[in-house]
Amino acid sequence: MKSSKTWLLAIAAITLSAGVQAADDGYSTTYSAFMDESGGVTINMLDCMGSETEQQDARLNQNYKAAMQSLTPAQQTQLRDAQRLWIKFRDADCDLLGSLTGGSIDRISSASCFMDMTKQRADDLARLAEPSL
Repeated sequence: MKSSKTWLLAIAAITLSAGVQAADDGYSTTYSAFMDESGGVTINMLDCMGSETEQQDARLNQNYKAAMQSLTPAQQTQLRDAQRLWIKFRDADCDLLGSLTGGSIDRISSASCFMDMTKQRADDLARLAEPSL
């Protein structure tokens, strides 16, 4: 049992560090500074991730609208259906990460997952809206 808890903690730590390191890869300029200033305090980190998630969600919505405008009606239906399924997947996946250890790291893992997946989907939708497709 102890080894499985160690394994889950390692996964959570990797998830957290991936979110923090990703600040240099397309996240807002304030995100990295805010995380540095958080002092490793859970509530501060969650506030920072929440703020960044709001920005990434705004990007996602903007890019979704742009992608919809670049598609045929049939493709728009496909994208709408795919987006609805993606939201369910993101929520379920991040809920799982938020339940692995029972500790405060779960809240950070879940928030980081939600932020990272939202950013990635915004990036994917931006590429979909590009005229080269």
